[in-house]
Amino acid sequence: MLMVTERLKDISYAIRDIAVIADEVKKTGKEVYNLNIGDPVRFDFITPKYISQALADATFAGQNFYVESLGVPELREEVYKYEQAKNAIDITPNDILVTSGVTEGLFFLFAGLLENKNEILVPGPSYPIYLTYSKFFNGIPLEYELDETNNWEPNIDDMRKKITDKTKAILINSPSNPTGVLYNSKKIKQIIDLAGENKIPIISDEIYDQIVFEKEYSCPATLSKDVPIIGLNGFSKAHLATGWRLGYIYYYDPNGELIELKESIEKMARARLCANSIAQYAAIEALRNPGAHTDKMVKKLRERRDYSYKRLKQIEGISCNNADGAFYLFPKIDFNEFTNWKDDKEFVISLLKETGICSVYGSGFGEYGKDHLRLTFLPELEKLEKIYDLFEDFLK
Repeated sequence: MLMVTERLKDISYAIRDIAVIADEVKKTGKEVYNLNIGDPVRFDFITPKYISQALADATFAGQNFYVESLGVPELREEVYKYEQAKNAIDITPNDILVTSGVTEGLFFLFAGLLENKNEILVPGPSYPIYLTYSKFFNGIPLEYELDETNNWEPNIDDMRKKITDKTKAILINSPSNPTGVLYNSKKIKQIIDLAGENKIPIISDEIYDQIVFEKEYSCPATLSKDVPIIGLNGFSKAHLATGWRLGYIYYYDPNGELIELKESIEKMARARLCANSIAQYAAIEALRNPGAHTDKMVKKLRERRDYSYKRLKQIEGISCNNADGAFYLFPKIDFNEFTNWKDDKEFVISLLKETGICSVYGSGFGEYGKDHLRLTFLPELEKLEKIYDLFEDFLK
């Protein structure tokens, strides 16, 4: 038998792993309610027609060829303008690399930073890819606490304790997947100061930056004076183009500390040729002519968040913080109250098999995710009402 490498044996991604079981449940004829994946386009959030038309136009105009490895120059220019208008970040188009989604950007960054058991600080609970990619590149992800008793605010003291001479970067994700917390400007400044003291960069996953509710988004690269910030964003969420797989990295590097990393990642980008060409041409149009779809999306999501949060808060044995942004709630299960299940994974699998509700077990988001489950609030209100009725019946 052909032997597989240890790094591939250890690959896991709870958000998609649960879908394998959901597929088996579907085969029995049971309806499955997909609350496991953050894909708004699978619900009633449709890619704006003008963006889809731009994709079609690029196809029929013959722009189906390989493009520049760093990204189509016009798109890099538009991303620069977009970030300037949105966050006033001091960068140039040369500081931008177009990627096949934020996930590829993370892959590049972790490849460039981690080896020989070097460490990276990631939020806990953590988006699973941060943990998986760290280990894939022989690094160690150290989870700093997002304090559930304080609405999932990052615990700066815990972060400080976990920095060592092997720490290569601090990763932040605001709004957060899976908790929905939005880091306020005071917390971000504290993290920037901590990174500066230890001479390490910050990686900022900003894919949900436009999906915020009552609070205001704060961009780390706007607040930083001399600490380097590596930002990641894309077109999946706010521009409703999840399946197009298009994102970008930007480097805020006032003192030139990221030059070697940037050049090395550009080599990786050349090795994989380029990101999706026709999607890049469509993204140019999306940035040049922003529509009102994001505001409408956020309004609908706020209603669905409020309803989902209300239903969860009414269930004895379930506790939950509300989400500041993104489209997830991360409730905690009291297993002293619900003794039929030994842990969150068994709970989630049982919930799926008995009701068709497909969620994600919290332990898939790291140590701090244990005893939780992640639920999206993307479905329409009528569907959410049915889902939570089923959920309550399941718990009785």
